[in-house]
Amino acid sequence: MSLFERLAKLRAEREAETKAHGSPTPGIGSMPKEAGPREERLKVPAYLFGGNEVRTECGPFCLRQLRVKEDLDVCLPPPELITRNLRLLWGVGPVTERALKAQGLGTVYDLCNHPRWAEEARRVLSLIRTRRAAELRRRGARDVELLGLFAPYEVVCLDIETTGLWANQPLFLVGVLCLDQGELVLKQLLARHYQEERALLTYLSRLLAQAQVIVTFNGKRFDLPYIEQRLVYHNLPPLKELFQVDLYFHARRLPQDLPNRRLVTLEEYLLGKEREGDVPGYLVPTLYHRFVRTGEAQLLQPVLEHNVQDVISLARLLYLVGHRQGEVTGGAVG
Repeated sequence: MSLFERLAKLRAEREAETKAHGSPTPGIGSMPKEAGPREERLKVPAYLFGGNEVRTECGPFCLRQLRVKEDLDVCLPPPELITRNLRLLWGVGPVTERALKAQGLGTVYDLCNHPRWAEEARRVLSLIRTRRAAELRRRGARDVELLGLFAPYEVVCLDIETTGLWANQPLFLVGVLCLDQGELVLKQLLARHYQEERALLTYLSRLLAQAQVIVTFNGKRFDLPYIEQRLVYHNLPPLKELFQVDLYFHARRLPQDLPNRRLVTLEEYLLGKEREGDVPGYLVPTLYHRFVRTGEAQLLQPVLEHNVQDVISLARLLYLVGHRQGEVTGGAVG
């Protein structure tokens, strides 16, 4: 049975249930009910998703790990790029920067013995050496420059799947792409039941604690605030502070005349990849609620694949960070 046939079947069953009982299967705008004994028995074995059950002090969840074998052309900027931005020094503007570079003073290092700018140059270099990304950003450093401060293994790409648009509803799937012993690995953290969300979040916090940079698409407005609110709900510690790169804001600056700035649109127009049979986002919560009720693992397969494509696209679209400035980047991630 194809995905669309399965979705049509689900829609028909939902309409029949509504007529019989007066209330549909929980969807985007409703909270799931507390798990009963029958729902607990329907917990699906992790191997059916190609994963393993991981146990934390907060309980179990399903961890699915995929080795990314395809050749991803993902690059980080060179670390010396940020030192060419003389405007990181308080008091140096565009005119002064041009004048200094005309004198052959092209980097912050060149100003360390300057009669006027030496002290400020040494202060900026100290921030660069200690990778104080937040403070450098306040001084005007761009994402393309700040990314060069970090090693590839310190960067993760993240995307979440939730049961609603507001964080008073559970999330159930988190995809994280990272380097593991020199190989790109996509880790999918899946809560097979609402009750497994707390364990998933516990593991996620530990996983992100090993990173320094997190790459998302609209993550500043959605993914990360959503995760933080779910941590609060479960009375868990907040996430470690990470340097965030949100590709949505870089996509908005693209000069191309695109229909919109959705991730799937960028894939099609910029990467030349058009998704086939992708599950519509508005159906994701319904599929998950149905899966919890029935234990039918196949219902989540298109959602898992949707998440895989989203996370991998983040890595492919990292070049957007330097697109507006026309910077040439180097240092492959994988």
